Amino acid sequence: MESRVEYSVTASATPAQLWEAFCDLGRLLGRGIYSEAAFIQGQPWLVGSRIRYAVEKPVKATVSAVVTLSEPAVKVALLNHALGVTAQQLVTFTPLGPDRTRVTMIMDYVGEPTTPEPLDAGQVLLFFCKDALDTMLARWQAQQKSA
Repeated sequence: MESRVEYSVTASATPAQLWEAFCDLGRLLGRGIYSEAAFIQGQPWLVGSRIRYAVEKPVKATVSAVVTLSEPAVKVALLNHALGVTAQQLVTFTPLGPDRTRVTMIMDYVGEPTTPEPLDAGQVLLFFCKDALDTMLARWQAQQKSA
């Protein structure tokens, strides 16, 4: 059975500015959630490139991801695999005006987690959606303060 999680944020920024913040995988590190987030094959953010995420919480896992669609500052899609779950991730950057953008992340997923303890895949994926977009916003805001 396929399931879906979705999360959106809005910022006073252009799609290109938020795309730049989103593409910085370093924003995910140093907070105790990810110990690694890096491209391991191909040119970053091009179709076919691969990312490895080492996750420490909410569950310890290694996530393998491949970029399946890339239209910078418009949308990017990835196929993620970890712990018996496959998630198709779509991130869209929608302009709402000259300097206002909504970024939406949708994950459609299948599979049952192969963890010793019961795990709600939807709750875990929603956690990662929120973390990805909230850290993107935090990076954007920090960059604005230092400019």
